[in-house]
Amino acid sequence: MHRFLQLQVRPVDKKNMILKRLIRTIFILVPIALLAFQLFWPSPVPKQPKLHIALKAMLPPLGFIFHYIDFNQKNALAKWEEKIFQGKSAYWIEFKDSSGYLHSLSKSTASAIFYRIKYNINDYPYVSWKWKIEQFPPKKNITDPKKKDDFAARFYLVFLSKFFTGFRCVEYVWDETLPEETVLISPYSDQIKQIVIQSGKSPANKWISETRNVAQDYEKLFGEKPKMKVSAIALMTDSEGSNAQAEAFFDDIQIGKSATERNGSASNFGGKGKP
Repeated sequence: MHRFLQLQVRPVDKKNMILKRLIRTIFILVPIALLAFQLFWPSPVPKQPKLHIALKAMLPPLGFIFHYIDFNQKNALAKWEEKIFQGKSAYWIEFKDSSGYLHSLSKSTASAIFYRIKYNINDYPYVSWKWKIEQFPPKKNITDPKKKDDFAARFYLVFLSKFFTGFRCVEYVWDETLPEETVLISPYSDQIKQIVIQSGKSPANKWISETRNVAQDYEKLFGEKPKMKVSAIALMTDSEGSNAQAEAFFDDIQIGKSATERNGSASNFGGKGKP
């Protein structure tokens, strides 16, 4: 017989029942008392915002945020891996006012760093991050598609099928001249689609925040809903095609259910060539 069928029925313990009721009462009354304290305690904050803040504080996490990646630790890059295409671009952590961020620099090089993470994009369709550009690779006089495929900042998601038999990449890029929402196909693979989401130089020393519905972008780029799972997030700064220099910064990567929430082997991004 199964073990659970052998359990004996115990007599009701009245003391335990009273204790449990008391604990439940405390759990109900304490949040109410805290809410009342925040609402009626004198404060310069208007009551309507206070009510919103108090109610939000009472709610437990509801799973809106699936994963958050920052660079606030000196060893933050320990969980990231590197893929070299042509020479090594430099990626390192810097700090300002105790807050860390990623600094990237390419000197006629092309390499990416990637973070392995597996999830269903339909469950958590939104991704957000912030970035800024220090220097664009000069591409004005370049006509070769592969040499012109240089970007100071790329942010992309790698989708891999089971047993690694297929792949696709959704790549978000910041270009100096191309209009925003321009769609490009990588010269290295038609399974890598690029969207220009920032164009031109950023204001001096100002971070630009991005939020994208990746599931919608995927369908727009590939003409169908995503069937493969995300296997990695990657960042890249490259300038080997232009034989020049490019420089950028990245921070605060977040994956979640909602756009309002802000706070496989991925080592082969499609085989030959770079994403």
